[in-house]
Amino acid sequence: MNSATQATQKVLKLQHLPPLSATATRLLGMLSDDSFSLEDLARVINQDPALSARILGLANSAYFGQVNPIYSVEEAIIRVLGLNMVKSLAFSLAVSGGFETSRCRSFDLRKYWSHGLSIAMLSRQISLMADAGQRVDPDGVYLAGLLFDIGVLVLVHEFPEDYARVLGMLKQQSNRNRAQLEREIIGISSGEAGAWLIDRWHLPEMIVQVVAQPDLSVAAQTHRQEILLVGAVAEWVKHGFYDDHGSSETGSTLEDCCGLSVEKLVTIKTNFLRKEEEVSAIAGMLAK
Repeated sequence: MNSATQATQKVLKLQHLPPLSATATRLLGMLSDDSFSLEDLARVINQDPALSARILGLANSAYFGQVNPIYSVEEAIIRVLGLNMVKSLAFSLAVSGGFETSRCRSFDLRKYWSHGLSIAMLSRQISLMADAGQRVDPDGVYLAGLLFDIGVLVLVHEFPEDYARVLGMLKQQSNRNRAQLEREIIGISSGEAGAWLIDRWHLPEMIVQVVAQPDLSVAAQTHRQEILLVGAVAEWVKHGFYDDHGSSETGSTLEDCCGLSVEKLVTIKTNFLRKEEEVSAIAGMLAK
């Protein structure tokens, strides 16, 4: 069997991913429905004790600095997180629970959540601060950030040994392009797998495009601004915080797509770095 045939067979395996849980299915319906109430959302979350505990843990985390404890999902929505943030986070948590990651010993679920939360939080914050004429939907890019690496979970679930090889090679050769390496070893990149899955769930096309991270130089994209914003933030989170060259390139992209000055971007980065440990603590809680 040649390598092309093997790659095709591996990609076809994705058709047999586990179905969404009942909770995830209900939350998926709410993502495209603005008519549901706070009580409707809380009722769905409360039917899943583990999910409810994670939402409450997030609301009570040091990141949000609540003086008085939050005891119910309803309180978490009203006092701390907001309806759309809870909806996006609850869905992301519910769908991630359907993937088996323990068979890939090199995979760090806590790091996955830390990365996703950081992208989501920063993308939302930057979109809220962007110039009025360049502003995108903050809740949309928040969800896109949370799901940005969902394809990694797909590949870890389906090809644990192969993905362990990907992670091992990335550790040894940090300059390697992850997507290229995923294609070489598995036959599909995590971005492609994630975009395929999100499209299968019938989520908005903007989320599909952001996760796919298409080559914007090839053709104009309808959601170009969102693709640039979340993609640049993902690079920032990956290495730009500590890499002057990467930080400069990312900053330039964010300036262009959001109209933010260097000073504002530095302020956003500095403020987020102060809460990095708190974000890591939340990620540890979500990874349990």
